[in-house]
Formats: sequence, structure tokens, C-alpha cells
Amino acid sequence: MAYVIDYELLEKLEEKIGKEEAKKIAQTIELIYNELDKKSESLAHQKKLELKDELTKELATKADLILVKTELEAKIEKEVLKLDKKFTIMFLILAFLIIFINKDAVELIIKLLPFAK
Repeated sequence: MAYVIDYELLEKLEEKIGKEEAKKIAQTIELIYNELDKKSESLAHQKKLELKDELTKELATKADLILVKTELEAKIEKEVLKLDKKFTIMFLILAFLIIFINKDAVELIIKLLPFAK
């Protein structure tokens, strides 16, 4: 049993109202103190849980970050494939234009064909 009431205060109470009454009052005050302590601990625990729930809703978890990462990687891969197709088409167009515009290039390609085997 923790002492909530000071010893001096308990002595003064004993002098004024008697030993038994002072003891009952001290026990009652201590019970009230213990109940308040329990309720405050319970309330603090409840507030912590509420705060945790609120933060969980607001902040990203590792699972959320992994999901976003995989989505971004898929989008990047898709864009890389698009760019690869565009560069291939541009290269073919450039090769065609070089051959079409430069008549010497056609002769050079014909001369190089036997070596391509």
C-alpha cells in the first residue's frame, strides 16, 4: 500500500477526527488515487493505440512502398520498350535515307555483300 497522504497530515487528521476515522479517510483517498492511476494508465494506453491507428493510416508501410516500387518498375520497363521500338524505327528510317539519298552507298553495300557471308 503506497502512502498517498503525508505522515504529518495523517497525524493532524488523527488529532482532529480520531485514529479510526483518519485511517478510513486515508484508505479512501488511497483507493481514489489508485483508481485514478489505473484510469489514467488505461486512458494513456487507449490514446497510444488511437495515435498508432491514425499514424498507420497516414504513413506508408513497407508493403505500400514495395507495391509502389513494383508498379513504377513495370511502368519504366514499358516506357523503355516503347523507346527501344522508336529507336529501332528511327535507325531503319535513317539507314533507308542514307541509301536512298547517297547513290555511292548502294554501290558500297553491293560490294560488301559477298563478305557478309
